[in-house]
Amino acid sequence: MKCDVCGETAAINKRMCDRCSKIIEKVIREVGPDVWEKIPDCKYIYPMVKRVADGSLRTQDIVKDILKGG
Repeated sequence: MKCDVCGETAAINKRMCDRCSKIIEKVIREVGPDVWEKIPDCKYIYPMVKRVADGSLRTQDIVKDILKGG
């Protein structure tokens, strides 16, 4: 399968590769699960996650965007 975020190869039955999954998990820890659960569709952050994976953005930038109401 291909990763929904970056398009790289992901494990069978997984929507994201390990690298993107780790980035998302870090963002969830930083914003808190209660805030994360209130986001109706988190796909809008996928381009930012891809930029974190590429090194042109930090996870803290995603957190700030989410907390300000993205």
